[in-house]
Amino acid sequence: MTTTITSKGQITIPKKIRERFNIKVGDELEFDETAPTLTARRVINRKQWDDTICEWQDASSSALENHPWQKKNSDELIDDIRGGVAES
Repeated sequence: MTTTITSKGQITIPKKIRERFNIKVGDELEFDETAPTLTARRVINRKQWDDTICEWQDASSSALENHPWQKKNSDELIDDIRGGVAES
């Protein structure tokens, strides 16, 4: 895939790439000027990320209310899903 740099130094990220990486209007990209190749990474808004995680935790906590898995840690949950403790 290719794109052309405009006279203002702008590029259009191809739609296939935007969809693959879920890049939306208003997202910020960060370029690593020390990388040996052109590298861009989406800037994650830490507050939005934390808010999303809190919403997920609240929703999952409510969904597990009175469920046998409510008091189990992630290792115990995985063992239950697998049908028992994995052999070492």
